[in-house]
Amino acid sequence: MNTVYIPSDGGCGIPADCTIRGDEKLLCVIMHGFASSRKSSTAQLMLEHCASLGAAAIAFDWPCHGDSVAPYTALTVDRCQSDLRAVERWAHERAPQAEVVYFGSSFGGYNALLHLCSGESLGKRAFLRSGAVNMNELLTLDTPGVREALAERGFWHYDAGFGDGLDLCEAFFTTLTANSPFALELPRGAEVWMLHGAEDTVIDPAAAQRYAAEKRCLLTLVPGTGHSIDSEQGIDALLRLTKSFFFK
Repeated sequence: MNTVYIPSDGGCGIPADCTIRGDEKLLCVIMHGFASSRKSSTAQLMLEHCASLGAAAIAFDWPCHGDSVAPYTALTVDRCQSDLRAVERWAHERAPQAEVVYFGSSFGGYNALLHLCSGESLGKRAFLRSGAVNMNELLTLDTPGVREALAERGFWHYDAGFGDGLDLCEAFFTTLTANSPFALELPRGAEVWMLHGAEDTVIDPAAAQRYAAEKRCLLTLVPGTGHSIDSEQGIDALLRLTKSFFFK
């Protein structure tokens, strides 16, 4: 596995881990969750999983996450989408014969859906683990304390309960509110498979069920499992279903 820094439109290199030989037939772009990083257990598991199946893969850090040195003002949905496009182009140039597919955890799943619907994605298949299909409703300018913090300091600090948290600028909230996966249509030929914990208290399983029903996506609920889907049953389902979905 190689660590690289991919040029971005914002000027800061995008930290990424990749396993790309160049002759692969499949390339998986792996997107981590909010306040997490490419070094998360799930992202690293997927890098290893893809490599074991002969696929190229790349996992990268969103702005202000992991090893990113981007300033807090760079963390917006628009910038995340721009970095995703840059990573995808960079990786595909190195594996030009590969079909591009996407794996997204939580916020990464949210961004995967936006990218699929943008008309700019190179791929048409995405697997979502605990996909934040209603992310635009979870953090808004009306979240208690946000407007006051923005007026006082220029940012609101998000505490994820792990790590250092994130400082969120006003543009993060406005671009988040402006981008709802429910308001977008998946392109013709797109395929989405969602894996969701039945006991998820972060992203309500009902939201996942509604998205799957409205957009005609596949949805697998893992009983007795929360947002991280880190039970033995959940990890087994993740590996088994991604293999059958990406290599069918």
